[in-house]
Amino acid sequence: MTEKQKWLARRYVLYRIFTQMFFLGAVWLYFYRLFITDQQVGLLDGMAFAIGLIAEVPSGALADKFGRDKMVRLGQMLLAGGILIQALGSSFMPLFIGQVIMMIGFSFTSGADEALFFEKMGFKRESTHWRKLVTRGSQAALTAGLIATAVGGWLHTVNPRVPWLMTSAAFVIATCLIWPVKDTRPRQGRGNFSEETRDYLRDIKTGFAQFRLPTLSRYVPIIMTIQGLFYASGYGLLRIVLLDRFTFSPFWGAIAVTGSGIITVGVLALTHKFADRLSEKRILVLIALSAASALVLSLADVGLWGFAVIAVLYIGEYVLQPFMSEILNTHAPEKHRATVLSVASFLRMLPYVLLAPAIGFLNTNHKLHYFLSVWTLLILAAVGLYVYRKHRDTTIKVDDVTKMETVI
Repeated sequence: MTEKQKWLARRYVLYRIFTQMFFLGAVWLYFYRLFITDQQVGLLDGMAFAIGLIAEVPSGALADKFGRDKMVRLGQMLLAGGILIQALGSSFMPLFIGQVIMMIGFSFTSGADEALFFEKMGFKRESTHWRKLVTRGSQAALTAGLIATAVGGWLHTVNPRVPWLMTSAAFVIATCLIWPVKDTRPRQGRGNFSEETRDYLRDIKTGFAQFRLPTLSRYVPIIMTIQGLFYASGYGLLRIVLLDRFTFSPFWGAIAVTGSGIITVGVLALTHKFADRLSEKRILVLIALSAASALVLSLADVGLWGFAVIAVLYIGEYVLQPFMSEILNTHAPEKHRATVLSVASFLRMLPYVLLAPAIGFLNTNHKLHYFLSVWTLLILAAVGLYVYRKHRDTTIKVDDVTKMETVI
């Protein structure tokens, strides 16, 4: 790598570290429970995530049009502010407002930060350099996140607000880290308001249209079911609901999440080492079947053995991410890369936005098994469809090559 690429790689890894330092990661539901019920938590998450979902794709289009660096900085500041508002809140409304601001911040950064770094690094598309960098960033970020989660679990016992305050501070540092990374793409001349609006809406339409093309359409079921599950577990209500289902206390829940992360760091090290040998198809199928098996196991009264469920979901999320990042960045056109990544985030968030109130309601009424059973079947259907499409597209390519050789 050149000196510029090395500087950007270091900046990327540090940025990933501070955006992963969720001191509230294993205890946020217990903080909410001081003021609202689980059913209200589901309602809060559903509404707040829905607003974030609405902002997701437009924010990507804005980033592509007016500057990815500007959107990332604004997003990180909104994240820090939204978490701070929740830290100081004591009722449904401030928790809801803070969560909305936080989710809009996530929407502004998701896709834009990755597109910014991918374009600035300038790696060849056929190489695995980006996959390796994302994996290395995930290792470092996860290690820092584990420490933050464990510390946050202990700090919750001292004062439930402190983990939130420290998480807000981490996002302020992330803002400072990414500030010098500039989006240097040439800007198009601005037209009048109607032209700008028309171009903006066209960009959004183009982002969605990319997922109707064969190169990306085969991944849509994977994104919605498997990454959707990981989103519900990693960012939503599901992980802590499962920890509660397996009778983990707040402290031991933090330890379980930390332990899962430690195992994941080791798995990511192997993923990085053998990045050139790993097959996309095998990894996606393995992760899908592992996630489905974890949901089946969670149907039983397994007690502390539920740690295996938490670990499998944790590992799957982080191992899948570099592969999906490579797939999306490689197939997305440069001009609309942030928009395409935002559409992918939209598809990943959509299931949880629709199901968060249902998860809270089912958990409150001890009927979570309905969700776990249905989602297992959806994952199996999604991976089956992916394998079929992948095999069909490969067969078509082989047939085309054979026909070409015959003509020659």
